[in-house]
Amino acid sequence: MNNIIKKAVLLSTSVAVSLGLGAYAGDRYYTEREDLEVEFQKRDFNKPSASSKPAASIKQPQNFVNRNSVNQASAARGFVRENYLRDFEPRFDFDIPGLNFAQQKSVSFSFPVKANQVMDFSSKQAHAQSREFSMEVTGQELKRGINLKTSAPGALVRISSFDGVSAVEPDQLSLVVGGNGLNKIQFDRGSAFETLVDSQTMQKTGMGFQRGTTGFKIAKQMGKGQFQLKTQQNLASNARYKLNVFEKDSDTELHLTADKSAYLKNEVLSVNAKMWQQGKAHQLASIKGLLRSPAGQVLPVSFNKQGQAKLPLRMQRANRPGELWTLETQVEAMVNGQKILREARVAFAYSDKTAKLAMSKPNIIASGNRLHSSIPVRAFKDGRYEVRAVLYATNNKGVKVPAMVTHSASDLAAGYGLIQMNFDQALLAKSGLKAPFELRNLQLRDQRQMAVLELK
Repeated sequence: MNNIIKKAVLLSTSVAVSLGLGAYAGDRYYTEREDLEVEFQKRDFNKPSASSKPAASIKQPQNFVNRNSVNQASAARGFVRENYLRDFEPRFDFDIPGLNFAQQKSVSFSFPVKANQVMDFSSKQAHAQSREFSMEVTGQELKRGINLKTSAPGALVRISSFDGVSAVEPDQLSLVVGGNGLNKIQFDRGSAFETLVDSQTMQKTGMGFQRGTTGFKIAKQMGKGQFQLKTQQNLASNARYKLNVFEKDSDTELHLTADKSAYLKNEVLSVNAKMWQQGKAHQLASIKGLLRSPAGQVLPVSFNKQGQAKLPLRMQRANRPGELWTLETQVEAMVNGQKILREARVAFAYSDKTAKLAMSKPNIIASGNRLHSSIPVRAFKDGRYEVRAVLYATNNKGVKVPAMVTHSASDLAAGYGLIQMNFDQALLAKSGLKAPFELRNLQLRDQRQMAVLELK
């Protein structure tokens, strides 16, 4: 690979990473790699295989569970189970009005944790820091010359055409440095750029940029401040382009923070935007915000003068699980007498509240060689739900410490139901811990939405 291609790859990589491209593919993500539902879908455990499908002439009971699927799941993930279906099909010791017994395909597995292991189950903020901004221009404006202000030398600039065809080639760009009169110097045909990448080379980098994208880095000896960028190409006057500018060495940075990274319908999105420069927060001159759905719909978001916004979330959730919503902001601030532009965006999950836990502290039952707990759940709609919890057990000093984390999942119809948590006795024996036990950090999830619904 020659030096030009190497520089192109470096520039493309820098721009992509700097501008946050590819942070999540297709606006989709998985809440955790070891999510039960994802694992089972990969191995096809949640539905009977063709070879194990019951014959059509045999009528199966309503709560039938395919035994081959259960056995495969046990062998693949080390599930502890007796030779009875009841380990995966809960049996209820008490009656709840409206309790639904049509639970299917229940699974449970555990993994050990160290007694001194720190476990943080708190809701995490969504946070972004930005030294970038963008602007939209037309072909006519580029031919006439556009003003470009930077706050640090060596800015990276990427130009993308809206039509994906009519690229602005950097070797056809001139950069005017300085003010009016004798101090004004024009650098033609890309001579002011330390690195430049044309549209063909950009495509060869394999970074996933759309066609019609080019980039360049302004040479550091050009300094910072006011520039004029102008093209010698015969662009269509009505052609539209987007310029992304990333100032890697700038000490002025926009911080955008949402109080959570996952929300449920009817909760309130709380966001704060601040412009920082060398540890000092600067007053915002203006701020624009919008909320973008995974399908592309846009809702305006109003910020106050302090850069704060609160938005009740009452939208329809995305059609596909795991798709993220984004909050996008454009900010202007006066820093040391210079107007600084910055943009930032944070992504968050948004889901319906489809179920809730029906008991704050479930009992842990030891019967024979089984240790289990029945977790009451009130489902507002049919679905597949999961509970996760940390089992605490007592050490030889009489102190309760974490013994294992257990995940259990089951299909529930709307109404009251139970999810059976089976704790791994082999793990408990190996740890040397014993009763009394306690269940902490109980978490309820909707696997079909890939959403955390509740944490107690």
